[in-house]
Amino acid sequence: MTNRLIAVDMDGTFLNSQQNFDRQFFLELYPRMQAKNVTFVVASGNQDSQLRAFFPHTADSIWFVSDNGALVKQPDETIVYSAKMDPAVYQHAISFLASLDDVYPVVSAQKSAYVLDSAPKSFAEMTAKYYYKLKLVPDLATIDDPVMKIGMSCPDEKTEEILQLLDDELAGKLLPVSSGHGDIDLIIPNTHKANAIKRVADFLDMPMANVVTFGDGGNDVEMLKEAGQGFAMANAPQAIKDIADEIAPSHDENGVLVTIDRLLKSW
Repeated sequence: MTNRLIAVDMDGTFLNSQQNFDRQFFLELYPRMQAKNVTFVVASGNQDSQLRAFFPHTADSIWFVSDNGALVKQPDETIVYSAKMDPAVYQHAISFLASLDDVYPVVSAQKSAYVLDSAPKSFAEMTAKYYYKLKLVPDLATIDDPVMKIGMSCPDEKTEEILQLLDDELAGKLLPVSSGHGDIDLIIPNTHKANAIKRVADFLDMPMANVVTFGDGGNDVEMLKEAGQGFAMANAPQAIKDIADEIAPSHDENGVLVTIDRLLKSW
């Protein structure tokens, strides 16, 4: 029986507009995936501990790719890969972000995530929904914890402008990617979801041709392109749909689960 891998983005893809999914449907599909030798991988820009909490019944058999590919963990939580941002590059980025108006950074590191205690309370509360391990600090420049990526929230209408500013300032050092809704991540070059999924596939001795991916945002581009079969969600921007192999129904229509159900019947 052919071994396969299914990797799913979470926000806007696996999760619906209420930040949830049809858990009963998933729990019906999951044994069928296992019976067909399908490895299920969660691949998100969010923090590992937050992602794991969505799967209380199956987390011990799921691979988790978090922080946009900066951290890869086996089902038993053994770390297969962890990116580490160069300290000088990190200091440059933090200094530049401090000069931008209406931009609030969240630093994702190995032990925790960090936000400024001077940031708006509403930002800290929102961030805590995605980063279960979160600390408020007076100065992001003095964090003693290996940094994997820098996320930020900015006004939705300024996203493209800020992406360009970041690209100009940090070219070759960090790569700015948008996950939509005014959220931007600064990731270490070549530390994206596709390379992380390749690490999982290599670990499982599986070719990328046997990988199926689902995504909806700019941080999903590489994994949609490099998988054997890449599905963009119907709710994704047109630019994401254009690079995908196929379109799955909307995240509010159980698009990932409906498509997995169809795939399992054909495999």
